[in-house]
Amino acid sequence: MSTFLRRSRFSGRAVELDSMESAFRDVSGGRQRSFLLGAEAGGGKTRLVEEFASRLSGRALILKGGCIEQRESALPYAPVTAVLHELVQLRGGPAARSLVGAEGARELAWLLPEFGETSQRFDAGIARARLFEVLRKLFEELAREMPLVVVIEDIHWADQATCDLLRFLATRLKKIRIMLVVTYRPEETSAANALRTTIADLSLSEGAEVLTLPRLQRAEVAVQLEGLLGRPPTPAMINEVHTRCCGIPLFTEALIDAGGSLRKDFPGSLNDYLLRSVRDMPAPTAKLLKGMALGGPHITHALLRSVANNADLELAELLHPAILAGILVPDDDGYAFRHTLIQEAVRADMIAAEKVAIHRAYAEVLERGPVPSYRVWHSVALARHWRGAGQAENCLRWAWQSATEAAATFAYADQMEMLKLVLAVWPEVDDAIEVIGADHCRVLELAADAACWAAEAEQGLAFVERALAEVDVDRDNEQLAALLLQRAVMRQHALIPGEIADLERALDHAPESTRLRADGLGQFSRALILRGEFDRARRLGDELKDLSERLDDEEYRIEALIVAKSLDMASGSYHIDALWSVVARARQASIGRVEVLAGAALLQALFETGKYVQVIEVGPAIFARTVEFGQARYIGAIVGSPLCRALLALGRVSEAIETCERMAALDPLPLGLVHVLECQAEIALVLGNSDQIAVAARSLRSLPPGPQVASRVAVDLLRFDIESRALAGDMDQSAILVRSALTHFEKQGGVSWPLLASAMRVAVDTNRKDVARQFADLAARSPCRNVVEEAERLGILAEMLRSTGSDLDAWESVAQSWADLSQPFRQAYALMQAGGAAVNAGKRAKGAGHFRRGADLAHSIGAPLLANQIETLAEKARIDLRDGKEGGMPKAPLGLTDREFEVLRLLAAGQSNRQIAVNLFISSKTASVHVSNILSKLSVPSRGAAAAMAHRLRIVDPA
Repeated sequence: MSTFLRRSRFSGRAVELDSMESAFRDVSGGRQRSFLLGAEAGGGKTRLVEEFASRLSGRALILKGGCIEQRESALPYAPVTAVLHELVQLRGGPAARSLVGAEGARELAWLLPEFGETSQRFDAGIARARLFEVLRKLFEELAREMPLVVVIEDIHWADQATCDLLRFLATRLKKIRIMLVVTYRPEETSAANALRTTIADLSLSEGAEVLTLPRLQRAEVAVQLEGLLGRPPTPAMINEVHTRCCGIPLFTEALIDAGGSLRKDFPGSLNDYLLRSVRDMPAPTAKLLKGMALGGPHITHALLRSVANNADLELAELLHPAILAGILVPDDDGYAFRHTLIQEAVRADMIAAEKVAIHRAYAEVLERGPVPSYRVWHSVALARHWRGAGQAENCLRWAWQSATEAAATFAYADQMEMLKLVLAVWPEVDDAIEVIGADHCRVLELAADAACWAAEAEQGLAFVERALAEVDVDRDNEQLAALLLQRAVMRQHALIPGEIADLERALDHAPESTRLRADGLGQFSRALILRGEFDRARRLGDELKDLSERLDDEEYRIEALIVAKSLDMASGSYHIDALWSVVARARQASIGRVEVLAGAALLQALFETGKYVQVIEVGPAIFARTVEFGQARYIGAIVGSPLCRALLALGRVSEAIETCERMAALDPLPLGLVHVLECQAEIALVLGNSDQIAVAARSLRSLPPGPQVASRVAVDLLRFDIESRALAGDMDQSAILVRSALTHFEKQGGVSWPLLASAMRVAVDTNRKDVARQFADLAARSPCRNVVEEAERLGILAEMLRSTGSDLDAWESVAQSWADLSQPFRQAYALMQAGGAAVNAGKRAKGAGHFRRGADLAHSIGAPLLANQIETLAEKARIDLRDGKEGGMPKAPLGLTDREFEVLRLLAAGQSNRQIAVNLFISSKTASVHVSNILSKLSVPSRGAAAAMAHRLRIVDPA
């Protein structure tokens, strides 16, 4: 299979690797261990063993052997022969022979000629016993030199002799530094009693452990794909690969072509591999599998019996070989293919006539009525099978019915697919309008609407354009307005220009006092709020409120309230109780669309006011409602964003990561993807991972530069660039970007508090006092909308005081503000600065307390970089964080000599090497050498980074 595979990044398996490394530690201590590693074909057994072996480099002798698949009979001792061959390759023949002596070498020569002449054999039983003893002695001798790891792969293909040998070794090598690693496929041992017995015996031996590798989760597949592509994969690619490959690493590798694209068809070698077991089936079973391949992801026994026209007993006999071979997986009421790719391969291997006949058979059975427990919608199955059978009119009728049913259950993606099928067969049916009772333009409009809710903007926009080409703009204003509203919302979510023009034109054509106009007013108001055009949005919101009263329509009354409360939030007026009431009112009225909108507004209000616990309490339920109403892909990322950020604010980093992964798994459109990428960058900031921040920033830049969020994304990018450069030690570039932030604020006439906080910190770290003063002035005169922004402002002003050395009280106030908001990461940073200020003020006991509390917080939330910074500063102050005790007066920190400390102090003040040389009465060359040593000891790449670290960690006194 190597003809189509490329090596991907190792992903997942952390638990299994930890278990194997723990076992190896036992082995190093003198205890024998055995590991049985089970996984289905392509499940990653070999790759896990390779990764484990790479981690043991230099600590163990590793010998590998594999069993060979033999169709008739297995080659005796094949894996042992491979192990011996590898030993001879490593040590040479003479050295290998010396380990077992002349007699032992003659026994091993039966397996490998390099061991010399063979011994004479008379009794097979005695010969086998002697061989086993020689191998035991060989492994014992090798284990005396260093720990020995013997890997036997694919034991499901092993001969009986090899199985007996493994049982012997597992019980006779106790207290020897040896680790046996045996891999197998559970599905291929189920039919062979001898192999089942071997695995059972090995698993019961002393020191044995059995691991079964699960399929990779979606996030793990994403890591694997990133390694194959050399770039982050799109959510759509991750979803498709995870669905098609079921988390099997080998199949994931096979589906990515050399150009980094996803294959729609299989490479020949993979196709042959997948079909191999199918082609080995008896002819009647193979024929039945073809029929099942067209039946959907799961086929009930009752449906299969009817389609195949077989009695239960006969059907069971036909299915039995496929189940034993692991092709099919049975459950209580039916069967499914073990791998989706096997099912796809079987379908691809069928000729057209076979497919037509089988589709017709399914359709005729399903026409008699729904099949109990069938996991495919009855109407959907009929539409698809009649299409496969070439019956266009029957397909049209059932596709239209299934689209109607899908819309009623909020299954918008299914509705869109069925309407696409309606459009596909439309030209083949002479009286299509009479069959379904709707014209072609109406079908296109419905398809566009379904695509909109399913977040399939590209397809939806294509439907709209086709419908606009058919609509009579002079006669049907209402249909024209509806299509323009659909195009506007899809342009918004795809970040495409033209949305506002569409909304304006739609309102021009929407008749007065209609629900359609109310739809347009609500949509237009939200679009303007997104862009920050609040005055115009308020006027439209007021019109919506008046219209909702004229229509006496509860849905639009609620929507008008949501618009009004969203506008109040923008001005700093948060009506939390009123928003709770709006959500309850929408739920009581059973209006899913506005309930989700109200829930999103509530979560945002709670988050902005620092009520993170409430966000976490209510957020999952609101997110679940987006799923219930079929809007998860449409708005799920927007709803999930405050939930993810609230978890992060509270220091629940792992849960924030999981939430962010769920948001990404929705495969949102660009507007939703902005929220996902922002969350990814915020998480990376807490973890101190500059590379991941940069990756998120690059992904943000790759999105369409839509006007809907252009200002927001510009602020995001500037902040993320400042932070990633600073974390990477590129303080000079970070300082340049800080000046760009100042220019941005001057141009916009307002502030983004997170950006201002990041820029201020770097300005102080890089000793840009003039810029820092301007930031402080800006913070002092800018209004705060909520308590979170008040805490941000306190922090910014404290940073300014940090540059003067009079900041202890300020930082203690900042730390308390973040503590009141339950933000441990921000609190820990403030405590670090408070600790440094206390030490500088001679209050070392207080400083020790601040350091210790800050370090505890940083460690508790998994913020390693911040924890390291706090510990470094405490070390500089000679404070023991374990108990808060302080040492004597601090000496030069971080391993610097006294002279290097003096050089660093002048470097941090902005002096050149020549100026440093003059001040210290040394040569410029000597000053340069000192600077190089400082950069090395501080592990930073540049003078600017060294200066920033000196200021941030208070290694030098503020000027």
